[in-house]
Amino acid sequence: MDWTSSAPAKINLCLNITGRRPDGYHNLVSLAAFTEFGDHLTLSDEAKEGLTLTGPFASDLRSTRTDNLLLKAKAEILSAGFCLPEHHIYLDKHIPVSSGLGGGSSDVAAYFRCIAEMMVLEQSDRDKLFALAGKIGADVPVCLHPGYQLMTGTGTDVEPIAVEDELIYCVLSNPGIGVSTQAIFSALTIPADGSEVPDSQMSPPVKVADIVARGNDLYGPAAQSCPEISVLLAQMKTFSASGSYIGQAMSGSGASCFALTYSQQAADDLTEQLTSAGYWAKSTCLISS
Repeated sequence: MDWTSSAPAKINLCLNITGRRPDGYHNLVSLAAFTEFGDHLTLSDEAKEGLTLTGPFASDLRSTRTDNLLLKAKAEILSAGFCLPEHHIYLDKHIPVSSGLGGGSSDVAAYFRCIAEMMVLEQSDRDKLFALAGKIGADVPVCLHPGYQLMTGTGTDVEPIAVEDELIYCVLSNPGIGVSTQAIFSALTIPADGSEVPDSQMSPPVKVADIVARGNDLYGPAAQSCPEISVLLAQMKTFSASGSYIGQAMSGSGASCFALTYSQQAADDLTEQLTSAGYWAKSTCLISS
């Protein structure tokens, strides 16, 4: 039998750093959204234990060994006392690796969802399983329930948030360069006060354009490390002339960027323009809930 789950790409509509904690981690406020576009993960109990990678970015995943996140998740679940049936993991990789689109975290979240279904877990055991997500990566908890999510603390504190907007189209693009999240955070100059600023602007329902306008505090160090990000955003800026334009920004620690619109045609046109310019680009829409 097979169990399948999508692993949607994640974008940070905003990402604001509110302080650096004594343990070196950063407190943040971010509103995450997810797209219909993403990876696909399948578990099968009819094949021997293992991991099979397919898709346009499978080779990148092998070369960076990021696939170990799935194996790390499996080991963490076993060490927590869950008796996993033998299964083979099939990952169809469409999200660029180390791109700021949360692909690895979303893959792990999809794995957790499939395990919960495969084991037919009661809600209490499902909660125990999902509580392990933060041990794999700070972005995994927010990926467990794709939709608009408010992230606080170090990013592992998440809660759904209501958004005024309905259907929003999204263009994802990447200059073909991977960026180290750890290196970008290390380049931030934030006082080590551990503070976390209350945020009244995040009172629901929020308007997506207002959230995107808050910006991404990681853009400065990311653009300094990877100037191609600024070039990509300049290419996307031509999109702002459209009356349906909502906003654009870098996602996560880069190098991927996104542009939002209420028009599918405008999204498709920008995607074609970026692809012609040599960028990886996808036209998709945001998951509303």
